[in-house]
Amino acid sequence: MKVKRVRLPQIAALLLNMSMIPVSTILLSSQDTQVKRENSVPWDWTRHHLIFSDPGTAEDAIRNDTYERWLKINSDPRYMQQQERSANASSRTHEPSANGADTMPESIEPWTAPDDAAVRSNEASIKAIEMSLEERRAAQVGDRRLPFGLARADITASKEQTDADLNAGSTRAAPSWSTADWRNKNNKEKKVKTNRRRNRIQKDWSETLGSNGTTGLGEFPATFTATAGSTSCTSDFAVFNTGLAGTSGQASIVAYNNLYSGCNGGTPTVYWAYNTGGAIVNSVSFSLNGSQLAFVQSNSSGVASLVLLTWLASNGTLTAPVPPTPTAAASYNGCTAPCMTTLPLTGSPSDSHSSPYVVYGNPATAYVGDDAGNLHKFINIFASGTNYPAEAGSPWPVAVNSNASLATPVYDGVSAKVFVGDYLLSSSSPCEPSATSTNHPCGYLYSVNSSGTVTGSAQLDYNMGILDGPIIDSSAGEVYVFAGDDGSTDCATSAPCAAVYQFPVNFSAGAGGTEATVGPGYEFLLSGTFDNAYFTSATHTGHLYVVGNTGPANNTLYQVSINSSVMSTTTTAGPQVSSNYTNGYYSAGLQVTEFDSSSTDYIFLSVLSYGYPSACGTASLGNGCVIGYNVNSGTISGSTTPTGATAEAGGTSGIVVDSASSGAQNIYFSTLLNQNCSTSGGTGGCAIQVSQSAP
Repeated sequence: MKVKRVRLPQIAALLLNMSMIPVSTILLSSQDTQVKRENSVPWDWTRHHLIFSDPGTAEDAIRNDTYERWLKINSDPRYMQQQERSANASSRTHEPSANGADTMPESIEPWTAPDDAAVRSNEASIKAIEMSLEERRAAQVGDRRLPFGLARADITASKEQTDADLNAGSTRAAPSWSTADWRNKNNKEKKVKTNRRRNRIQKDWSETLGSNGTTGLGEFPATFTATAGSTSCTSDFAVFNTGLAGTSGQASIVAYNNLYSGCNGGTPTVYWAYNTGGAIVNSVSFSLNGSQLAFVQSNSSGVASLVLLTWLASNGTLTAPVPPTPTAAASYNGCTAPCMTTLPLTGSPSDSHSSPYVVYGNPATAYVGDDAGNLHKFINIFASGTNYPAEAGSPWPVAVNSNASLATPVYDGVSAKVFVGDYLLSSSSPCEPSATSTNHPCGYLYSVNSSGTVTGSAQLDYNMGILDGPIIDSSAGEVYVFAGDDGSTDCATSAPCAAVYQFPVNFSAGAGGTEATVGPGYEFLLSGTFDNAYFTSATHTGHLYVVGNTGPANNTLYQVSINSSVMSTTTTAGPQVSSNYTNGYYSAGLQVTEFDSSSTDYIFLSVLSYGYPSACGTASLGNGCVIGYNVNSGTISGSTTPTGATAEAGGTSGIVVDSASSGAQNIYFSTLLNQNCSTSGGTGGCAIQVSQSAP
């Protein structure tokens, strides 16, 4: 029954007062083992996948009979942190500086791309098309490996001939391109070169993670800011998993503090570093107070476990890591730091691309997928007292698709459902993604409710599958899924399309959703991001940005419009960000990250190879790039100029941004291949912070 408007102010005031009770309960009884740090902001991969557009006011919710939904959103700790982070973007104090002034390097750190000829010498071992992720990894050799997400394109023209043609302004076309396409590309290159701006991305520090160390493609580092609105040299820290097996001489996970340019002469220090006894190849998740971490770890046999870690400050180094005390689950709560408990996944599966999603509560739960297609649930995460962590029993683990592997799950607190996609990991899997397959193909979105009921969509991806977790707008009740190959013949020369799909959270079995294509497809497509206009819109109106063209075309930034929760099927192609296809490769579209600094709305992205902006260095196979754009205007075009770019070997992990000073953002990521790590010295995979100053 709807409330009469004349009584609305009184009822709204009453319900608003009542609403403070569950909010306070969630925050004060989160049962982290240490005292909660008030106003702290942990920022990990989950904030990229669960987002909140403006849920409106309580008064509107009461009028629309959606108050219970509104209350769930406003009580969600991640919503509170998103609001707190946004509110403090313009009020952050300047980062600490020895002389009272902000410091900023004047130029980008010199970078030498991996030798192109050396990389190409391994191409005989890189099978061309139709390779599973497992096969691609197996084909990679030493420091000259290709980041997975790249495959030789079906182009017969050699790179050398293509480069010569372009330099001469030739209109000669490669097999899958028209003459007009080549002319347009040349004109676009000339136009961009005549509109160069000062590069705004400046490298602050680069610390080695060890040879071939990386947080991983599609994975994110995590940051913890102890007090929102200000910065601390000692208490703020960034966490990077290394992707390497922990040993006495190599950390599997490391944290840095003294992050900012005014701390310790601009060089970070190792806050703690641990040998956890295995390899951590997926993203880590924080407890609310930042004192604990949850992550999936694989042992030498590839068997995956959920690990809970309580860290200790000033503990270990990258090359002399401390082994945390192994603790039984029943004794973990309140154990003496550093300590950890290991919970093997039921059935002893492996886990290649599923990070644990922690649902904060009293106590918390966690969901994680595995390579056998099962979704696991863990209870009493970050608990206290006698509520010790364990894997939940029946109906868990839930068999989502026994013929495929599961990507990262994301939980929506309003619908109380977990959303997850599946993908092709191994050629030995029964999952055969093709339009005519009868063997349980992968490339689907699934929802799983609390009773373990699975609802699957129509097939969305017909090649590698859904490798990344979806993005859920809990306020709008919409799910966004990213597919690299939609199985059609609608793009380029009868090629499939890369696509974004939109679903309501209560989609029905076999639903196809709304599709917006983002260029020719083949390789997998990772998740995009929304602009600030969308985040602040009570009508869920704004834009989604994604790196498309995963098939026969160069990687390009696309804009997808959303109006009152309805996604447009017409997309806008923006600037080219890589010349991968020109040089003979299909390339995956990597994640996009947004940050609004109150005056400027930025997005940041990475590409795997042949970074297009001039600041990305000499074009080569190993030449990845991080690129920033100003999206304040809400419009993009092919001539949109980046605010800055910096070359990074082989591209990067996901990008995390925190605002550590007025007018500048600190950007954290790791490289995918080895390069010189400037502040630590040596060559390896690097943990990196760069700054984006306001244009």
